[in-house]
Amino acid sequence: MIKVILDANVPAKAAVSPAFCPESDLQIQEKCMSYIENLVNEKDSKLVLDIGYEIMTEYRNNVCKDSNMGKIFFRWLYDYYSRIDNNDHIKLEKNDNGQYKDYPYYDDTKDFDESDKKYIALANAHSEKPPIIEATDGKWMGYESVFLRYDISIEFLDRNYAQRVYEKKIINKKRKK
Repeated sequence: MIKVILDANVPAKAAVSPAFCPESDLQIQEKCMSYIENLVNEKDSKLVLDIGYEIMTEYRNNVCKDSNMGKIFFRWLYDYYSRIDNNDHIKLEKNDNGQYKDYPYYDDTKDFDESDKKYIALANAHSEKPPIIEATDGKWMGYESVFLRYDISIEFLDRNYAQRVYEKKIINKKRKK
């Protein structure tokens, strides 16, 4: 497995009880579960994290710790965190306005979701620019080519699912305006 940045929605969707997962999301949930299983079982898995615990906090706030997948993910995450390579533990610096210094603030990126800018900044701050793994947040689909211009790649666990969510949430919203 390669070095990655993991959006919190991947382990969050993996940790949802199938009984509470809408039928339309069961396939993406299976892909998230499979991804997490591969991550924790591959001895060479590397996750890039920020020193300020912003992403770790997002995991804690969004991933069900009581589910089997949540327990598996957090057990692996805490063990991994104890041995994380210094090169993969990045300080996300901010300017006086609270903006990430490593986020590419340009006309084509300024409207990107504020809460997700930490992932982009983290990828941009890392010397290897690892890919960001994305599952259920369709808005990323609309920025994929934009961020590629800055050598930041987004990998979707299910491109078709992401496209459907993008069309439903973003494109339909624009049409209604």
